[in-house]
Amino acid sequence: MVSVIHVTSWLSRRGGGIPPVIWSLARENQRLGLNVSVAGLEDEFVQVDCAGHNVKFITGAVIGPGAMGFSPELRTRLRAQTGPGSIIHCHGLWMHPGMVARRAAESSGSRLVISPHGMLEPWALGNSRWKKWLAGRLFENRNLRSAGCLHALCEAEACNIRSYGLQNPIAVIPNGVDLEDFICLPAYEAIERDYTALIGKKRMLFLSRIHPKKGLSHLIRAWHRVAPAFKDWVLLVAGKGQLGHEAELKVLVSELGLSDSVLFLGPLYGEAKGRVLAGADAFTLPSFSEGLSMAVLEAAACALPVLLTPQCNFPELVAARAALEVQPNVEDCERGLRRMLSFPRQELREMGLRGRGLIRRVYTWPDIADRMAAVYAWLLDGGPRPDCVHVD
Repeated sequence: MVSVIHVTSWLSRRGGGIPPVIWSLARENQRLGLNVSVAGLEDEFVQVDCAGHNVKFITGAVIGPGAMGFSPELRTRLRAQTGPGSIIHCHGLWMHPGMVARRAAESSGSRLVISPHGMLEPWALGNSRWKKWLAGRLFENRNLRSAGCLHALCEAEACNIRSYGLQNPIAVIPNGVDLEDFICLPAYEAIERDYTALIGKKRMLFLSRIHPKKGLSHLIRAWHRVAPAFKDWVLLVAGKGQLGHEAELKVLVSELGLSDSVLFLGPLYGEAKGRVLAGADAFTLPSFSEGLSMAVLEAAACALPVLLTPQCNFPELVAARAALEVQPNVEDCERGLRRMLSFPRQELREMGLRGRGLIRRVYTWPDIADRMAAVYAWLLDGGPRPDCVHVD
């Protein structure tokens, strides 16, 4: 039986969009008969967030700053878990668990796969540039060069991996969703029990990390320009704040006099997240940089029309007439908002249904896991290279 160990930094909600990807892929690996486990860092949410996935997991305590994720305990436990001929699939960059994964692969004779998850995109590289340059020199560049295969979520990410100077084979395989998670959503009105101010309002939803790269500053400034013409709409901002950015945005909302039309909901999980997705009329992610956003995939699976940027790397959703694309600046966001907010509800609904149809055809986990399993088999056994793997 082939053994696959998925390694990352944070396994819980602290890891943003990467842990849901890992858990879904790991469950599908198990369905295919692989011996699967997940490894990452210990934090206060691990036991609550990870126990329900029915996948083996190991964790290691962090010593020192969490941003580095230095964990000798994870190194020891991962080496004990790794046997010869395994696949070690590392998710994310710039932290100590990536070096742990590479050294475990080297010591055991396993094959290493690395998924950067958008962390080699130009905007991402420019953010905290000196920290990433130093991490690259110390360990990350060696990690990346030693991988038997790199994993890109889309062709644009594959091009950026090549631009970074890496010549490894690249498997282009998107993220996916579990459609079953979005079949029995609450009623549209259910969110009104939590937020009575939404009664009678249409809702544009942002649901992601509240981080400068997500583009909320220019979205809110654009919202200020369109709000007088669309008084029946409210912008909902949901997600965990990072780097003090949520506080900055709340000040901006107050200064622009938008407190009645921009509502901050905080981080949402489980049923609360489902109620907000079910109670939205449209979704937006005006980001400067993404790999392939799980937030957009989930919104499309919920049949929400999407306003996004080219940096979200989802031209297929635009081509399916399920999304509008805007540049990450105030003027173009204003243009896109005016267009989308003017659509009647039936047109918004038809856009959303086209998006859900695309997700059903292309972006479900069973199909994606089959493609990833073919990459694993190719790395371990040789034979014909899967069509999704690029070598030039």
